[in-house]
Amino acid sequence: MYAELYKYLLQHYKLPVPGIGTFLLEKTPARLDFSNKMIAAPLYSISLQAVAASPATSFFCWLGNIFHISERDAVLKFNDFVFNIKKQIDNGDTINWNGVGAIAKGLGGEIKFSPYLSSVAYETPVTAKKVIREKAEHTIRVGEDQKTSAQMVEILKQPEVNKSYWWAYALAIGLLSIVFTGWYFSKNGISVSATANNQQLTPSVSNPTYKILP
Repeated sequence: MYAELYKYLLQHYKLPVPGIGTFLLEKTPARLDFSNKMIAAPLYSISLQAVAASPATSFFCWLGNIFHISERDAVLKFNDFVFNIKKQIDNGDTINWNGVGAIAKGLGGEIKFSPYLSSVAYETPVTAKKVIREKAEHTIRVGEDQKTSAQMVEILKQPEVNKSYWWAYALAIGLLSIVFTGWYFSKNGISVSATANNQQLTPSVSNPTYKILP
């Protein structure tokens, strides 16, 4: 049953064995190796937790399907397996579980576990090379709109339209007029005479158009 339980551990990452402990399959995530341009495979390590609960009902259903027996017979088969392991350990024997590790009794009577490997990779590493795709389109957010990179290139290629600034000249002339008017009234005051012609007029004397007879 060792091979079947090892398969269950690999699939479910957890295997409780009453009286022994709970075997845990711990995973270290994949890591990027910049120097070798590779992505290293995840590493797995097996540890033994001292506390072990009874397996779930789904475990015995799975075990029954593996051995093609009923769920009740699977419970009896597993209990017999656990009883034999505990008996061997109590007798001072060391159980070498292939792929998992060695199980033995410690000096204080506790279960001592030595994993088969501190860490193992079940997958192969993958090469990691930067792929540069020329002229590959991607979406760009422009304000509230979204445009593709190709659309933005076409927009940027369009010639710049000459803009008319006639309103700027008109605005400048208007401002100068306002400044001049303000300066004029500040100097001469605001009155009717300030805006009238102040030069005094002298009436001209014209020759009479008639003669007085004697």
